[in-house]
Amino acid sequence: MTMLPILENFAHECNENERLRQMNREWNRTIVIRDTDSGNHYWLRSRAGSIQTGEGPISEADMQVEGSQEVIRAVFSGEMSPTEPYNAGDLLVKGRQDDLMRLDIITLLIWGE
Repeated sequence: MTMLPILENFAHECNENERLRQMNREWNRTIVIRDTDSGNHYWLRSRAGSIQTGEGPISEADMQVEGSQEVIRAVFSGEMSPTEPYNAGDLLVKGRQDDLMRLDIITLLIWGE
């Protein structure tokens, strides 16, 4: 199962939210996401308030996120906050803590509590 449609929807929701576009206008980051079930790589790139996504390995990453398909799907579809699986050890994150907090805020603003 590919996670790309879920990430594309996540990017679309971010890009349609004016508040998020303003909040992220100077947050230029590349997030690499690895599905530990299949080993597939995906990425999210924030540039000037716009989020893009794609599939495949990418070498330049400000943040790396690893988790099972179930966890990645739940986080990026709004079923759970990234903080929950991160604290449980089900979502591994390499990068700055403030970037993880930003991702948590983004999901909250898109999907609500």
